[in-house]
Amino acid sequence: MKLGNYYFFAAFLLILVAAAYGVFQYKIFSSENFAVQDNLLQVKKLEEIIKTNEAEYSRYAGAQAQKQEQFSKEIINILPADEDYSNLTRLLDDFFAKSDSAANPIFQSSLRFGKGKEVDGVDGVSALPFSMNIDSTRDNFYKFLEFVNASGMLESKTRLMDITNIQLNFAEDGEMVKNLKQKINFTVDMNAFYKTPKVQR
Repeated sequence: MKLGNYYFFAAFLLILVAAAYGVFQYKIFSSENFAVQDNLLQVKKLEEIIKTNEAEYSRYAGAQAQKQEQFSKEIINILPADEDYSNLTRLLDDFFAKSDSAANPIFQSSLRFGKGKEVDGVDGVSALPFSMNIDSTRDNFYKFLEFVNASGMLESKTRLMDITNIQLNFAEDGEMVKNLKQKINFTVDMNAFYKTPKVQR
């Protein structure tokens, strides 16, 4: 083989190797570039998901804050911050005024308050004892019991109360259970609950 042909063959082989290396490098570059573009797309999708989640959390947190504020307002009605004699008296007066009628009377003749004290076994809650003497029909007597039973519920927005004792007095003809218009006089001992003040008075 002539020396010129040998150089030509060597140069041709070198060109082939260089071309093959270039194609190989181009494929690697193209593959890496595709991976970069795909990663950028995934990052963008994740950023959109994060923004959506942040917006949803913001709406949820706002709604929860509103619910908490509303709940706090309703709790004040059910469990006031102190004895709150005035609003308790007004609550009872409103009940008797709404329930009283000529055909179906109910009348509170006395209201006496005791001294409030903490409830045993219930942290942060105190009870204000009070008693009433009431003249009513049997029908309104039952309504009064329902009124006390519904107290403390968020729906009723009525201060939490309970009955500790009831003394019933009937006319000389005795008790007539089926007669809803029968007149009854009863004395009731009750508790109205409130949050124990942090500073004892």
